[in-house]
Amino acid sequence: MEGRLLILISLKTGDLLLVKKAQNKLSEMIIRGTKQTFLDRPLAYYHIGIVEKEGTDFFVLHATKDHGCIRQPLDLFISEEGLIDVYRKSSPLINPLKILKRAKSMLEAPYNPSFRLDQPGYYCSDYVVNAFKDENIFHLSPMVFGPNGSVLPEWQQYYENLDLPVPNGQLGSSPNSLISQGHLKFIGAINS
Repeated sequence: MEGRLLILISLKTGDLLLVKKAQNKLSEMIIRGTKQTFLDRPLAYYHIGIVEKEGTDFFVLHATKDHGCIRQPLDLFISEEGLIDVYRKSSPLINPLKILKRAKSMLEAPYNPSFRLDQPGYYCSDYVVNAFKDENIFHLSPMVFGPNGSVLPEWQQYYENLDLPVPNGQLGSSPNSLISQGHLKFIGAINS
């Protein structure tokens, strides 16, 4: 509990919260399709959000499947998501207020369930990439939906239901791909 409190107290605007406990079938599919290893550390995250510190209050700005792009109190985010790791840019942020301004300009936008950049709305890591645009730390990379260029059967079915082709290899992002780009450092874990 003491370690959790220290991490919560040390949170800063622009920190990133990465969720690692699958909550539903889609989150399980994201973890299975995009997990990787970076610096000998397994990365198996399915969701990402941005911390905003406003006075003594904390909020999380993120894109959710059920509500689109929202600003949510941190305590509610923690109670809903469970196992969360905190990451921070390795060097100081150039302009955290610009990140917040850009993130807030996307609030109320719809969720993009296709993860395709040619479709309206945002998915969680796409939301973060756009908010951090001026920091020049994240780049798009070929998306993966299974190991070694394969597409897991669940993803085939998912995209058949959307009546879209699987964007395997198309440019995009995932929480795991953002971490593996090497511009973030692990701060600690928050568990509900």
